[in-house]
This record gives sequence, structure tokens and C-alpha cells, in this order.
Amino acid sequence: MDSRLPKSSILHACIIKQQLTISDFEKEVNRLKSEVTTHDESASQSGRGASEQNELLVRMEHELLFLRNELRILESIDPDQVNERIQEGSVVVTDHRVFFVSTSIEAVEVNGVSVFGLSTHAPIYSAMKGKQIGQWIEFNGLRYQILDVY
Repeated sequence: MDSRLPKSSILHACIIKQQLTISDFEKEVNRLKSEVTTHDESASQSGRGASEQNELLVRMEHELLFLRNELRILESIDPDQVNERIQEGSVVVTDHRVFFVSTSIEAVEVNGVSVFGLSTHAPIYSAMKGKQIGQWIEFNGLRYQILDVY
């Protein structure tokens, strides 16, 4: 029996988590937009000046764009592709944790296992790119043995 977590389940969990994060950011951006466009009194009552609110709104909109781009990356991953070497779209099982090379996502729970979304821009990815089962990853003083890649 195959004990591998289904990559399609991991991908689905990551997409849902990303969509929820985007939804939360959209709500906050809309709230800020309405605050910025209301009378100056509401801005002073909130304890922030209009300038600070505008800066926060710009940062939030930038983050929202980033999150949407990350969702597009997730949606482009083929869950049926099996990788023998670590690359984007790989599930990497180590003796310490399970990684899904895709985008930076907090841990998602899949069949009772925590899976960490790992961006190809993350420093640890540089240490693991191209490696395969049986090899080791050394990063930040930790050593990970690669138990499975798919």
C-alpha cells in the first residue's frame, strides 16, 4: 500500500488556504478603502492619520497582488507530475518534516500530516534543489535526510 500523501490533496489544501488568505486581505483592503474615503473625522477617531491609512492601504494592496500571484503558481502545478529530483511541484519527505515546493504557505494539514509550503525563492530551497531520495540537506545548522520525493 502506498503511504504517500496524495499530491492532489496537498495542492488542494494549499489552494484553499491561499484563497482564504486572499479573501481576508480583500476584506481588509475594502475596509481600509472605505475608511480612507470617509470624512476626516473617522480617520482621526481611528487613531491613524489619513496619510498612515493610505500607506497601509498601498502595502495591503501590494501584498494582495503578491498573494494572487502565488495562487496562480499553485494553480499551475500539475499534481500528476512525479519528480525524482526536487523541483517546483515536488513533495519532499524528510526525517523532520514534509515540504511541498510551490509557494510559501504556512503548514496545511493533510490526512493528519503537517505539510509546509516552500517557495522556490526560500533559502532552504537552494540547498535542496535537484536532490533526490537518500541525500541530505544541510540548512541553518540542521540536517535533513530526504526519505521521499515525488
